[in-house]
Amino acid sequence: MKKIFYISTLCSPWLIDYIFNTSVIKPGLAVQKFHRLLVEGLAFHNKSCCVETLSTLPISSKIHHQRLWNISSEVLDNIHYKYIPTINLPVLKNVIICIYAFVKTALWNLVGRREDKVAIFDVRNLTITISALLACKLTNTKSIAIVTDLPNLITEGHMPNNLTSKVFNSLLTKILGYFDGYLLLTEQMNEVVNRHHKPYIIMEGLIDAKMVATTNLLELKSSERILLYAGGIYEKYGIKKLIEAFLKLEDDDLRLHIYGEGEMKKDMPYYMSLDKRVVYQGIVPNNIVIERQLEATLLINPRSSTEEFTKYSFPSKNMEYMASGTPIVTTLLPGMPIEHIPFVYLFTDESIDGIYQTLNNLLLKPKEELHKFGYHAKQFVLENKSNYIQAKRLLSFLEDIDV
Repeated sequence: MKKIFYISTLCSPWLIDYIFNTSVIKPGLAVQKFHRLLVEGLAFHNKSCCVETLSTLPISSKIHHQRLWNISSEVLDNIHYKYIPTINLPVLKNVIICIYAFVKTALWNLVGRREDKVAIFDVRNLTITISALLACKLTNTKSIAIVTDLPNLITEGHMPNNLTSKVFNSLLTKILGYFDGYLLLTEQMNEVVNRHHKPYIIMEGLIDAKMVATTNLLELKSSERILLYAGGIYEKYGIKKLIEAFLKLEDDDLRLHIYGEGEMKKDMPYYMSLDKRVVYQGIVPNNIVIERQLEATLLINPRSSTEEFTKYSFPSKNMEYMASGTPIVTTLLPGMPIEHIPFVYLFTDESIDGIYQTLNNLLLKPKEELHKFGYHAKQFVLENKSNYIQAKRLLSFLEDIDV
């Protein structure tokens, strides 16, 4: 049986709910969902592997006012959650994380050294990555990096464009070369991340296998025709074009619901005053977003396909959209696997007029046709991209590395 040490910011469902509900600034939940689904997928194959996590909490002194954190270990659904105790103060927090992660990882590696072990890292958190990776190297334990963003994309929007972000980018870029293998979102990422041509696996995303029990029925759709976007509220993500295209649609029963945070949050009151059909909902828990997706008519991702960063990322919202059973309309992103294309509607023209024309044409389709299209997309991701299936692929990859 393979033993997996999963090093990240992953929290159990109740803990991330507590952090979210008590935070001054709400933490992003997309990263949590990605790692939770992957870990739950690995734990599903409990005859093949045993999963233990080591997590630094997704908090900072700006995000949360609670200073002392000492969360007890817990076991849920065959997953052993362990959290690094810390004092939530600048510098001191990172020093504690660094020391604790090194000691804990080294001990995990040394106890039962003859067992089949591998450490899997979410490299977005540099402090825990540096210390735990050093422990792996000193104990000759295999290490796998999960890279969901390139270093410069991790700092963008999270760190000021100064010496701090430059040091972070430089350190993480260098550290990435020391892993034994990689889990990447797109093939293009491999050219940048994997400079030593080590083993890698492409996993553009994964969806919750439990979505098979979620029913998307026409009779439960909202009486208003809702176009829904959930994600980063940034102009480079196409939000401004989407809103301006929506304003050209004339039907009174249409609504544009927007969920998320970002630089354009400040512009939302203006657009809502301009047209009452535009509704900004802010950040809400993921289960609520999924409920609203089931009620919607179309789910939209207008992210520009010409931006350089789109080659090195694949938005998790696309997978979540498809799993809901409500049809998705998106741009043809460079990182999108070709097998997705038959199951999504595409903006072939990404201008404001092009987005307007695509939306207008789709809204003229019978609701039964849209519903059937969304149903087939859901079947595709459940059969090919569920967290159980993707975790099995990862386990096979880990076995290949050991050969």
